[in-house]
Amino acid sequence: VEDDERCKKMCRAEIDKLRRQRPSIDRDAVLALWLEHATRNDADRRDALEEAADLLTRATAIAERRFNLYGLNDLRRPHASLEDLRRWRRRVCYLRDCATARAPEPAATEAVPRLGKDASAAAVAAFLARGEPVVVEGGADACVTARGAWAPAALAASLGAKSAPLKAADAPFSEESWAGLGTKGQLPLGAFLERPDEGLYLHDWSLPRNAPEALLDELRTPRWLRGDLLRRCGDDVPYAGAWPSLFVGAPGTRSTCHVDSGSLHFAMALVHGGAKKWSVWRREDAAFLYPRFAVSADDVLFDAARAGAAKPRWVVCQKPGDLVFVPSDCPHAVDNDDGVTVGIATNFVDGSNVGAVAASLADAGDAASLRLRQRLLALAGGGDAPPAKRARV
Repeated sequence: VEDDERCKKMCRAEIDKLRRQRPSIDRDAVLALWLEHATRNDADRRDALEEAADLLTRATAIAERRFNLYGLNDLRRPHASLEDLRRWRRRVCYLRDCATARAPEPAATEAVPRLGKDASAAAVAAFLARGEPVVVEGGADACVTARGAWAPAALAASLGAKSAPLKAADAPFSEESWAGLGTKGQLPLGAFLERPDEGLYLHDWSLPRNAPEALLDELRTPRWLRGDLLRRCGDDVPYAGAWPSLFVGAPGTRSTCHVDSGSLHFAMALVHGGAKKWSVWRREDAAFLYPRFAVSADDVLFDAARAGAAKPRWVVCQKPGDLVFVPSDCPHAVDNDDGVTVGIATNFVDGSNVGAVAASLADAGDAASLRLRQRLLALAGGGDAPPAKRARV
């Protein structure tokens, strides 16, 4: 669309055709999507994004009224599901940000600050509250009993009989695609772990849901994560049992620029291998990274390579033994450039992002999400009080 004049002409024709149609939920939602993607490099981009936001706002309002009046069964068109309403509300936020945000002031990229392994939980929490990443040197050793149990050969012995969805940049994309990675298929872990050199990535594979007890016994909760509110909310809520998760990256694999779902903080301990290169942007720079939603996915995708002036605010080369923390809603990208890397990761909630997480759960609107929201607010001392304003993307 952006590089081919014939595609641009086709997009303009499609936009003109939709504008001549009678307004409806479907028409407004589709026209907003065309405007969002067909004008990315145009001088009138801001006007187009404002129009797209207005269209989605109207479509969302009409669909919500119809839900309230008639219930789910009377919405005959699949384009207006509850999932769509949630996506539309989130897209409106970032579309308005893209249309109105001021370009960031040029700033030099800095190294992510490093703390020693004796750093307090409060010191790490202070970085996250300011929206800044931080590294705890030696922190990975507090996450496992022994790092040797997480070497690829040892994992092959522990997990060889299991299979997992392995990711790759050249795999077909689907609703499950994430951070520039498609799924190659459900493949045996043993063969991959014995020779992880085919451009494949074991990405965010839940250990509590999949790993044997012997391997789970090797995990420890470091003091920097003991205040995680999410772990205290029970087993009948979203995210229960999802983390810690396992990442095994072959050389040359990467995850492209993305933000983690639900405004959750993120932490990764590198327990084996070479190094991971992290690039992290400020929350407020997200609007300048060409954010967009996949048509049928919940999460924001970014095209940081086209971002120009919006360079990463921080970079860090994570070495074995390092524990990296990334604040909620900060876009980030990760490259596995130096050997096979094995990381153990978790998403989590503390006092600085509980309001944003509660807002995201309120957007979801289903019973389980609302139950988790209520428990998080109660743990944070807010009861059923309205959550703090969510950081907008």
